[in-house]
Amino acid sequence: MSEYDDKLNENKNIILRNIEQGKQAGVNKVSAVFAISKRDEFRKSMVTDLAIWLITDGYKVSLKEGELEILTIEWD
Repeated sequence: MSEYDDKLNENKNIILRNIEQGKQAGVNKVSAVFAISKRDEFRKSMVTDLAIWLITDGYKVSLKEGELEILTIEWD
């Protein structure tokens, strides 16, 4: 497995834990915040891949880009 795949899976696990905690707390939305340099294509690709993975799994996803990238994840 590549370094990229390892980091992607690590981020997926963190997001899944946060979603589960949100569900247990009775909320239907969580956010993931990424500090990414505008020149860091590695991390930009990762945020895109995470969003695609979440959408494929049925979550509503929005991405706000700025100094930080904020990935908001919602479910019913």
